[in-house]
Amino acid sequence: MADLFDTVVNATAADRPAFRQAPVGDYLATVQSVKIVKANSGTQGLELSYTLMEPMHVHDMSGVDLSKCRMRDTLWISEKSLPIVQERLARISQDTVGNSIRDALDILPGSEVVITVGHETEDREGKPLNTPRLTASRYYSVDWYMTNKKAA
Repeated sequence: MADLFDTVVNATAADRPAFRQAPVGDYLATVQSVKIVKANSGTQGLELSYTLMEPMHVHDMSGVDLSKCRMRDTLWISEKSLPIVQERLARISQDTVGNSIRDALDILPGSEVVITVGHETEDREGKPLNTPRLTASRYYSVDWYMTNKKAA
C-alpha cells in the first residue's frame, strides 16, 4: 500500500467555498424520514429528518448549499407533550389527522412544512460545536404560512 504522505497536494479542495450553515430563519422543508426512537429514560419519540428546500426569509444565503443542510428534530411523546406532538404532526400534514401516531410514520415522509430554524452552538456538555446544529423552534403548515405569515 502506498504511503499517503507521498500524495501530491492539489488545489481542487481550495477552489470550493467553505461550507456555511443555513442562517436562522423560516425554511420550506421536506420530511425525508420518520422513525421511533427511545431515550435512555425509556421515553419514546419520533425522530423526523428534514431537507431544507427554500428559504422563506431575506437573510444572506451566499455560500449556503441547502442540499447539504440536513436537520433532525425529535418529538418526545409523553402524557404532557402529546397535545403538542399531535399539533405539530397536523401542521406537517393534515393527512395525519384521524390516524394514530404509528400510522403517521408512513404518512409524513415527503410532506412539506415551514420550519423556523435556529442554531445550537454547544453540545450537551457545553463544548462549542464546529458547525452549528440546526434546530426547529416552530412548525407552520405551508397553507397557513403562505396565507398569513408571508402576507404580513
